[in-house]
Amino acid sequence: MPALAQEVKEENDFMHFDRMVMRFDETNAYVTVTYDLDTFARMYVLAFGTRHLESSFDSIFSEYEEAEIEEIGYDTAIIKLKDVSRLSDSYYLHDSRDLGTNIDSLQVIYPGGTTKTLTDVKVTPNIFYDKS
Repeated sequence: MPALAQEVKEENDFMHFDRMVMRFDETNAYVTVTYDLDTFARMYVLAFGTRHLESSFDSIFSEYEEAEIEEIGYDTAIIKLKDVSRLSDSYYLHDSRDLGTNIDSLQVIYPGGTTKTLTDVKVTPNIFYDKS
């Protein structure tokens, strides 16, 4: 196991999560995470690539059954969360889930474009939105 991946399993001290944006579309959510790496981690990623950061995102989204990492950059990652909401009557419901780390700012974007911003979060909020 690469050194950075081993370090990730122990804790995320090398990575600071600035912002997470969750955009909901029917039962799926699309997440963009913005983060900063410490100097050592940044050098490691520059030398060996961003694929070693995947375990950090697998850890954050471990409570989601189908989390698919679409892209990881040096300061941004894009993740698709499949079937995270369920349909109940004319609403989609998303149950709160633990993120396993602290996120400075979480912005939720509802299908109609309305947004809600939370600060200093460790869990996603319970969310519901209209089916139409």
